[in-house]
Amino acid sequence: MASHVFSRLMFCLLLLLSAAGASGQSTPAVTDVSNHLLDWLKKLNTNFDKYYTPEKGPDLKTRVALLKDDLTIYMKARKKLSDSLFRNNIAPGKKDPANLESLKTKMSTVMGRLRDVTDLTNKELRVEGDKLNDEIYNALYGEPARYLSYLDAFLDGADVTKKDLAVDGSAVYGRFEECVNNLSAVQSRIEHRM
Repeated sequence: MASHVFSRLMFCLLLLLSAAGASGQSTPAVTDVSNHLLDWLKKLNTNFDKYYTPEKGPDLKTRVALLKDDLTIYMKARKKLSDSLFRNNIAPGKKDPANLESLKTKMSTVMGRLRDVTDLTNKELRVEGDKLNDEIYNALYGEPARYLSYLDAFLDGADVTKKDLAVDGSAVYGRFEECVNNLSAVQSRIEHRM
C-alpha cells in the first residue's frame, strides 16, 4: 500500500515538474541591450579626451548626431507602439509582423550608426562597441530567436504579460532617454572643442 501511494506521489511530482518545465520554455528569450548600450555611451562621454582629436572632430560630430537621431526615432517608435497596445488593450498571442519588422529595421540602423561612432574611438571603446554590436545583431538575427525586449516578443505573438510589458517598457525607455542625453553631452563636448 505504501509503495502504491509513493509511486502515485512520484507520478504527480513528475507531472508537476514537466508542467513547470514546459511553462518555462514558453517564456520568450529577451536580450535587453539597453543597459550595455547605456554603459558604453557613458564611457563614450566620460572618456572623451582619450579618443577625441581635432582631425576626427567633424566626422565624429556628424556620426554622433546621426546615432542620436536614429536612437531617438527607435525610442519614440517603441513608446508609441507600447502606448497603443495598452490603450487598445490588445491581448497577447496576436502577431504584428509589420511593427516587429519596423522595430528591427530601426534598431539595425542604430546598430550601423553605433558602428560608425565606434570606428572613431580608441581601442578600448572599439572592443566594447564591437561586442555591443554583436550582441544586438545576435538578438535581432541569431538562432534560436531572441528578442530585444518584451515588446518585440509580444509583437511576435509570444505570451507576454501586461506587467512584463509595462515594467520592461518603462525601464528600457528610461535607459534610452539616458543614452540620448549622453549623446547630447558628447555633441556639446565636440562643438566646444571645434
